[in-house]
Amino acid sequence: MSYDVADLNISSSINATTADTEIRNLTRQVSLSNPVIVRVTILLTLAIFNVGGNGFTLVTIRLTPRLWTKTNFILASMLVVDVIIGIHAFWYTPFLLIVYVYNNPCHYNVHIAVLTSLLKVTATVSSYHMILMCVERYIAIVYPLKYEAKFTDRTLKWAIGAVWATGILKGTTFVFWLINADLRKCDLVPASYQLLDVFLGYLPVCICMFFTYGKILAIWWRQRKRIDPISANPAPGASFQVTTVTTGPPIRSGEVDNTREPGTTSAELAEQQRQKIKCRRREFKAVYLTAAIVGMYFILWFPFVLARFLVLVDYNPIVVNYIGLASGAIGASNFAFAWAIYAAVSKSYRRAYRQMLIRIGCGCCKNITMQVDRSFVV
Repeated sequence: MSYDVADLNISSSINATTADTEIRNLTRQVSLSNPVIVRVTILLTLAIFNVGGNGFTLVTIRLTPRLWTKTNFILASMLVVDVIIGIHAFWYTPFLLIVYVYNNPCHYNVHIAVLTSLLKVTATVSSYHMILMCVERYIAIVYPLKYEAKFTDRTLKWAIGAVWATGILKGTTFVFWLINADLRKCDLVPASYQLLDVFLGYLPVCICMFFTYGKILAIWWRQRKRIDPISANPAPGASFQVTTVTTGPPIRSGEVDNTREPGTTSAELAEQQRQKIKCRRREFKAVYLTAAIVGMYFILWFPFVLARFLVLVDYNPIVVNYIGLASGAIGASNFAFAWAIYAAVSKSYRRAYRQMLIRIGCGCCKNITMQVDRSFVV
């Protein structure tokens, strides 16, 4: 996905091959000058929040050992892409003003195609990170005993590398239309091809999200139904701690509980079960965070996808252009405020943010230390 004006061009379906078409393009350009100025202002504001917030979160992850989990490494890679998108916005927004307000965009059709390709690369890479997050959480919840074997550090590195390579490859295909292109046209890329962002970007993320979190929700619901009756009617004389331990998630078929060794006492077994339940709950908390991130992606980019289809069916170009201007800015907020979800959803991130702010406020305070926690706390 990308938030550039070129995706929904001001001359979205008009060729600049006649004088009449040129006049209509200029008329629309004048009518949309003020919306473009407003959009540029919004994008610059979002870029500030993007670089500041995501950059601060990256520093927080780097300096907080308990956040060094596989889930957070994927998030950190995605934040790097979002920061790059914010940096791009600082030079792309002046380009929008020069081309769409003070000049005719049809005279810059090659520049628009090239810059759009660059923006699509970063936006696509960011989107594909969400698919990787869904897959990682699915493995952690559905196959908890096999997670370390299925999703090793080596697998994580290869997966992140594949996400970057795939996003770059898909984004650069946009410039292939410059080969033997008719430079007399305002739009060098057909509107039908621009639907590729929907079918290879937006839809795969949404499908992966619904499948993954639907499966996780089903597992959570089955465990809750098994736990609640036992919790409501504890055995006579049983302590609260023992009740909590015995009502943990049952082992599914095909999985063997090898935690109890010969000579293990009941207290030791209870402690082992308690730690497993605690780790399980933390993994579900990680699901809340990733679900919030992916859910925000689905909601904020939906208007942009709708505008894509309106362009394809030749809906009123003026209406489509206004929707495109608004939806692009709304979608850009997905990159700018992803870091804010961490503070809203994750207690661990809120605590890490607070510690970082204390470090900044104190300046030379050396006595603030962070406990190392290798569990999946996000």
